[in-house]
Amino acid sequence: MRGNIAQDEPGANLKLVGAADSAPAKEEENSAAAQGRARLHATLRWKRWLRRLGLAALFFVLSLMGAAVAVTLFGSQTFHWRAFDIEAGIQPSARGETRLIFAPLGEVRAHTHLTPVAFNVSLRSISFDDMKKLIVSPPPRKELEADFQRVARQSLRELAYREVTLGAIGALIVPVLFRLKRFRHWFLCAVWGGGFVALVFYTGLQTFNPRAFDNPTYTGSLRQADWIIALVKDAFNKAEALSDKLRHVAGNLNTLYGRINSLPREGGSVDDAHTIRILHISDIHNNPAAVDFVRELADRIKVNVVIDTGDLTDFGSPVETTLSQGMGLLHIPYVFVAGNHDSQATVNAVSSNPNAVVLRGIPVRVAGLTILGSPDPSSLRPGPGSVDTAIPALQAASVKLLAELQAAEQKQERVDIVCVHDPKQAAAVIGHAPLVLCGHEHRAYIEIKDATVICNAGTTGAAGARYFDKRQGVPLTAALLTFAKTPAPHLLHIDQVALDGSLGQYSITRRTFSSSMQPAPNPALPASR
Repeated sequence: MRGNIAQDEPGANLKLVGAADSAPAKEEENSAAAQGRARLHATLRWKRWLRRLGLAALFFVLSLMGAAVAVTLFGSQTFHWRAFDIEAGIQPSARGETRLIFAPLGEVRAHTHLTPVAFNVSLRSISFDDMKKLIVSPPPRKELEADFQRVARQSLRELAYREVTLGAIGALIVPVLFRLKRFRHWFLCAVWGGGFVALVFYTGLQTFNPRAFDNPTYTGSLRQADWIIALVKDAFNKAEALSDKLRHVAGNLNTLYGRINSLPREGGSVDDAHTIRILHISDIHNNPAAVDFVRELADRIKVNVVIDTGDLTDFGSPVETTLSQGMGLLHIPYVFVAGNHDSQATVNAVSSNPNAVVLRGIPVRVAGLTILGSPDPSSLRPGPGSVDTAIPALQAASVKLLAELQAAEQKQERVDIVCVHDPKQAAAVIGHAPLVLCGHEHRAYIEIKDATVICNAGTTGAAGARYFDKRQGVPLTAALLTFAKTPAPHLLHIDQVALDGSLGQYSITRRTFSSSMQPAPNPALPASR
């Protein structure tokens, strides 16, 4: 038995040999495991790299977006040159274009460069004093050109620095949102944002083609650019003729007024010491010649107060409010009720004049008369905007005006005149007020409804620029109202002043009233040339 077992030792040897033969297999197995681990580590490294790349791309895109938002919201900057304040800025756009913005008229646009941004240049305000200096004493053309180029280059550099800085700051929203604490993240985001804005700005300037404005696109009212250019060319001659004619009318109107006052009238003559004279004007619509006419007429006729029933401006923009300064030169009270073309910018400019009385729905005492007026609802907007007043808004304002009139009567305060811009706004007070002054319709008339006299001054500014668009012009009209002081203020007569639209003739027509406010025969003067 032992011998067999001994013989079995080769079996043990075989067993040992078998164990020795399995070593290469283990080595192969270990090698495969190592390769698997290596592949796993490589895969993880790729995933980490892709993740970091994705985050970097995300941060990069968000940095550019932050830079674009910052530049769009806060990148505008205002520069001053001579008489003009100009605001410049950039913003993202579907195509590279330059926009010249003339609020509230519209824009002039041209495809001027390749980068997808818009260069916005807006005219913010004009200093009319500086403009007058330029017109009266214009510098040599070369001096103006050199000065403009100098200011433009300096302003462009300042704008570029501002935009790049804002781009860098705007990009820092990324580390703030993701709570990144490493300095390199903040630094990279700022570089990306600022660099992006700098690249866009530089590329836009390098590819800028000023000749693109040879074929611009107009928006808003500027779509009528060809008409406006033709109108302006013709307007210079017509405006000068209008100013000359208005001076001539004002210079001779006192003589005509004396002639009509010498005509027989009910109750005999009334001297100036016992009368109150009102110059009623309306709808000047930015016509500076009309402002000069009003001032000269008020001085020559010796009126006690000027009442303006609105539409001193066309859009109610801050640029237009300079016209109100001319009314501030009057040496008598200037009573103003805002029209639909005016705005709170207009009202504030008028209110700044020491002689101005702005009607806001509360009775005021001026020159011995109690005057109540309410502004057009559209004039409550802060600046340029819609001038189309809805009928329901006018009706509501009319009802409110009646309530204000009745409240005054309850206080034993007799209202002598009610002022509105649009006659529709006075509908509720007809039959309750003795006299309504209005405008809006650009048509002068006098009528009586339910014992209420309605006087529409028409348009003292000949409808503004509309005058130059008409072949025969637009009649320039105003009204002179005379009140007796005793026993209580009451209307004696209204003289309608009209300058024909063709500038060929002017006239005064009188309508007299009895103490009961009923119309009496109308003496009228023939048209004078």
